[in-house]
Amino acid sequence: MSDFELVMHQDALETQKRYHNRKIHIEKKMEEIPRQYDGDIRRYKKYCCSTSQIVGTEAMLDYLYISLIEQKVKKTTWERRLAAIRKYLSVIHGIDFRAEARVAYELSAMRKMYREDQYAHLIQVQGKSAIDKKELMNIINTLPIRAKTICLVNLVTANRPNEMVRLRVRDFDLKNRLVHVYLKKQKRWHTKRLTVEVINAVDVYTREYDLKTDDYFVGRVYRNGRYESTAISEIGYGKALQRWTGLTGYNFRKSQVVAMHAAGADLPTIAKQTGHQSLETLSQHYLTVTEITVDQYI
Repeated sequence: MSDFELVMHQDALETQKRYHNRKIHIEKKMEEIPRQYDGDIRRYKKYCCSTSQIVGTEAMLDYLYISLIEQKVKKTTWERRLAAIRKYLSVIHGIDFRAEARVAYELSAMRKMYREDQYAHLIQVQGKSAIDKKELMNIINTLPIRAKTICLVNLVTANRPNEMVRLRVRDFDLKNRLVHVYLKKQKRWHTKRLTVEVINAVDVYTREYDLKTDDYFVGRVYRNGRYESTAISEIGYGKALQRWTGLTGYNFRKSQVVAMHAAGADLPTIAKQTGHQSLETLSQHYLTVTEITVDQYI
């Protein structure tokens, strides 16, 4: 075998090895069960145990049917339960739902039931309320520097909770009043503007806690004041916001959208700051007419 043929052979072997490793990696990724499914999976297994049913598709359909008929859960909750259980059954029990025509038929029937008059109210989605921005700022300005800075950034950027917990110090460009945010939902980076007030707060916060470039912006702080650079969970972040302000990250997000719109910003301008891809979604779910607006004209 010539040197050229030897090199070609080695390259072919390396390529085959990459193919093999890629397939193994992809298979492992497909078998991962998201942590947010844990609660729904646990409740499903508990239901199977309490009703003496074998874990499987029949028990899943029974549980989802009871969720609708007896528990009368919201449609969004029902769909979340379905997604969690289906993932669990396919990964752990090897069930191929593509071959389960009867399952698909019954699931379709249950979805249609949600459109019946007696269940129609379960389709209604009530998003988080917008808070008057001035009132919210009054609350934020009374907080200690760390809580204040995190809340200010969350409000001005209208970041989602999963975007806040992933922010690092290096993502901030204070000189140019920018922050680079990874939009997990859309799998892309997006640049948002910052106010002078936010910049000043970030500067004080990072210096007071001696944050380094690679440190997480939110991180975790223990009772003794020690900061730890870690990506806390969205649940943990939500609890922190509740403790500081009594609100959620989506209250902050919606409040900023409504405030910008009330100040005269058009939809593309608002979307530029929030990271919304769909102006229709922004309009329908964030800029609905409020009771306060109606009260002005009645």
